[in-house]
Formats: sequence, structure tokens, C-alpha cells
Amino acid sequence: MTHGPQDPKHKFIAVPDPRKGRKGVRWEDLWRRARAPALVGVCAALAVVSLLLYTSDRRTLRGSDESGDPERLDALRQQSLRLEAEFEALRQRKAELGEADVVLLEQALQAEEEYIAARGAVGTSNLRHQALRRRLHLLRAELLRQESLDAEEQALVLAKKDETAAVPLLRRAVACELEIEKRWEYSGLDDPGRRARLDTRLRRLESGPLWQEGRAAEASAERLFAEHRYAEAVTAFDRAIALETEFLAKYRDVRDAEFGRADKLAGRRETALSGEEWRKVQKLADAAAQSEKDGDWPAAAGAWQAVVEGFGRLLTDHPRSEYADRTRGAAYAARMNFARYHEDIVRARALRDLARAALRARQVDRALGLIGEAVVQFRRLDEAGTGVFGPADPEREELEFLADNEAAVRGILPTIDLRFAPLPGGSFRLFRTEVPQGLFAAVMGVNPSAVRREANPVDSVAYPDAEEFARRFGWLIGSRARLPTVQEYRDAFVAGGPPGPNQAWTAENTDGAAVRPTGTSTATSAGFHDLIGNVEEWAVETSAEVRAPVVGGSVADGLTRELPVKAAHKRDRSRARGFRIVVE
Repeated sequence: MTHGPQDPKHKFIAVPDPRKGRKGVRWEDLWRRARAPALVGVCAALAVVSLLLYTSDRRTLRGSDESGDPERLDALRQQSLRLEAEFEALRQRKAELGEADVVLLEQALQAEEEYIAARGAVGTSNLRHQALRRRLHLLRAELLRQESLDAEEQALVLAKKDETAAVPLLRRAVACELEIEKRWEYSGLDDPGRRARLDTRLRRLESGPLWQEGRAAEASAERLFAEHRYAEAVTAFDRAIALETEFLAKYRDVRDAEFGRADKLAGRRETALSGEEWRKVQKLADAAAQSEKDGDWPAAAGAWQAVVEGFGRLLTDHPRSEYADRTRGAAYAARMNFARYHEDIVRARALRDLARAALRARQVDRALGLIGEAVVQFRRLDEAGTGVFGPADPEREELEFLADNEAAVRGILPTIDLRFAPLPGGSFRLFRTEVPQGLFAAVMGVNPSAVRREANPVDSVAYPDAEEFARRFGWLIGSRARLPTVQEYRDAFVAGGPPGPNQAWTAENTDGAAVRPTGTSTATSAGFHDLIGNVEEWAVETSAEVRAPVVGGSVADGLTRELPVKAAHKRDRSRARGFRIVVE
């Protein structure tokens, strides 16, 4: 089995490639061959340049010496040396150099500069020239510095009497320092800090007239304002504001500036602008107050209405005015509503007075009915914005307390008079016993006592708590109640005579720790219990002292024939201390 015909033979003859075997040119080979000669060439060029630079000054001087006139050069050099020698001789003879002496050194420097210029040499290459220049600059700067110091000293002395006259002296001192900086820089005496200090002092003195002018403008504006010349005052305030703005722009860094003064002046200007409107409001308010005094409440209401409207315009037109006080506007509105509702206010207070009278008469039902009506009226008038009978108003607080504590009123009022006995020689009545815990809790809503027994005296009561109880108790009975004075305690004590062993709970008939229920000891002939013993009691302190009297002693004390009196801090809450009250 065959695989078909075979492939035909190629008809071309292979020829060798002529490029085969040839070597290409590469940059790496070229650099490898040329870098050594290149480096040698660069080094040679650098050496030539360095040699030229090194010999340039010598070649220049040699050329100058060859081209200059030797006789002229020698004359200039000798002239410079002679002048310098004359200066040195004067310097040795004189204690202080003057202007003419320094001129010699200046002429010597000038001759040296001419000598250098004639040679055509560079000045900095001449060491003598540099030395002369430094000496001249130093001498000139020293003279200027001394002049600056003298001017400053004179200015400081003169500024204490006349700041304006001191300004030219400080300006001269600053000019001397500037000349040292700009003209005699090789002296080394330039002092930027001193220049800054002098400039600050100078600008502070220069600011004085502007500062005083601004204050004078303000004072003039205030005087015109006080005279009710409001238009002129506005102009004066404008001037004061402009001066203050200029002062802050120029001198706020050298003189203590009153921050916010510009705003204050702007506010005063606004107040002056509103001056006429304010005067009109005041006149209307005076008229309204006069109508109130005359009892013409409808007229007063209309006048206060006009006041409120006028003040509202002032608030709108001049909100930055000092008169634009919204609390004042609220007060005017309250006066207006007070006048509008005056008859209702009178009726509400009459109800309150009737309720108090009913409480004093112990007419419980009538009193509570009147209290309910009065509370409704007080709340309505408060909501009407009359400015009276607010939640913190004492009159309303009294009625709200009674309305909220109806049960206490019904429980306490019918028999309360039995708990009091009259004080000798007066119309006041003193509680027969210490205030018991049950009564205190009924009035105050809390019982602070350490050991709670309704019949025991209340204890652990601070002085303010006792005063608050007396105030609320007075509301309940329709009369004023308070703590007794030390003298009233003594009067009650003397009226009953010295207590016997059965008339006081003391360390002699108790364990010295546990108190007894109120009224369980035998009463004195005046009808009082436990003026000595059981718990000590607060007495009234009318001054602002932080301590108050405490009388009577406690179960821990012994029986005594004198009324014990001491003092305690009003915030102290002792377990052995209570109180009783007086009704006027």
C-alpha cells in the first residue's frame, strides 16, 4: 500500500548571508574608548580656570601699578596716612571727640578711596580701607546713638508735663536710629529692638491728641444728651465714633484700647436718636399714673394703651437704644391690663379678705367656698396678663395652698384655739406645747423627725423649716403666726413660776434620750407645757445672722429654775430640737 506521490524537490540553491559574521557599533563601546580622554580634558580646563581666577587680582593690581602715576599714588597714600595720624593725635588729647575731629577720619578714608580708585584696584582688597571705614561708621553711629539717648531721656521727662512737646524729641531719636541702620551699617550698632521701642513710644504720644479728642467728643455728646438736645447729641456721637474708628485703625497696638467702645458709642447714639420718642412715652406714662391716682381707671387703661403702642414703636425703630428694654414694655402692658381689670382685681382681693375673715371666725365651709371662688378669679386675672396673681405671688400662693389642703383646714381649724394660751401682758397667744409631729406633717406634708410618733414633738427641724411652718399655719387660721421671741418665752416661763419635777421632762425623770408626747407633763399655772425639757425650741432671730436662739433645754438636760438660752446655726437639724409658735 502506497502513500501517494512524493514532494517535489526545491528549485533554489542556498547562498550564504553576506551580513552574517559582521559586528555592529554600540554606544557602550564608544563610551568605553572615549571616557578616559574626556576626563583628562575636563580636569585640565578646570585647572586653567582656577589659575586664572587665582592670579586675577595680582594681574589687575600689576596692570594698575603699571598704568597709574606713581607720584600721585604716593601723594594720596601719604595724605591718607597723615590725616589718620592727626586724628589719632587728637583722640589721645581729647576726652570727647567732636564733629571736626571725626571729619579728619572721614577725609583720611576719602583719600584712601581715591588712592584705590587711582590704582584701579578693588576696594575690598585693601585691608586699611576696610579698617578706616569701620572706624568711621562706628564713630558716627556712636555720636548718633548718644544723640538718640539724650533725645529720648529729655522726651520722657517732658512727657510727664506736656506729651505734645515730647513728640519732636522722640522723632529725632527715631531718625538717629534709622540713620545708623541705613548709612552707618558697618558700625555694628544697629538695634532693631530699640528702634521698635522708640517707635512705639512715639506713636503712643502721637495718639494722645486723637484719644483726647475722641473722649472730649463723647463727653460733649453726653452733656447734650443730658440737656435733651438729642439731635445735637447724635451729631456729637457720630464725631466720637469716627474718632474712635480712626484711633483703632492707627494706634490700637500702642495704647490700651477700650474694646467694644465703638459699639457702646453706637448704642448711645441710637439712644439719643430715640430720645424724643422716649420722652413722649414718659409723658404718657405720667398721665396714666395720674389717672390711676385719681381713681379714673378707664382713663388710665386708655393712657396705658397709648404708652404700650408708643413704646412698641420705639422698640421697632430703635432696637439698640438703651430705652428699648422689653421688660419695661412687659411692665407697661401689665399696668394697662391692671387698669382694664382693676374692678375684677378689687373683687378678687375682697374674696380673699372675706376668706381670711371666715377662717378667723372658724367658719370652715364658708371659708373654703370663698377660697375656691378667689382661686378661680386669681387664675383668670393672671392669664389676662394683669401682672398680679402670678404663680409665685404670695396672695395666690396662700389661696392655692388652702385650696389644695382642704382636709387640713377641716381637721385643724375647729379645735385649734384650744392649743393656745394667752401671753401675759399682751394680745398674742402662744402654743401650749411644742408643735407635734402630726400637726407639722398635716401642714408641711412631711415629717422630718428621727423617731416618728404623731404625738411627740417634731424634731430635726432647721430654723427656715420652722419659719415656713409658721407662715403656712397663719394661712390656715387666717392670722399671722411666727416663732416666739426669747422675751416671750421668758414671759411665759415667769408667768407659770419655776417648773416642778412633774412639769418638765428632763434628765431627772427620763432616760435622758427618749422624748415624751406633747402635753403629757403637768401644765404650769399659765397653761404651758414643757417650757423646760423634752425638746429645746427655736426662738425668732430677726437679723441676718446665721445663728438663732434656742431655749428650754431637752430631756438630756437637768431641771433648772432659769430659762436656758443658747445659740445654734439656723441650718442645724438636731434630734433634740423642735419649736412652738405665736399667733398675733
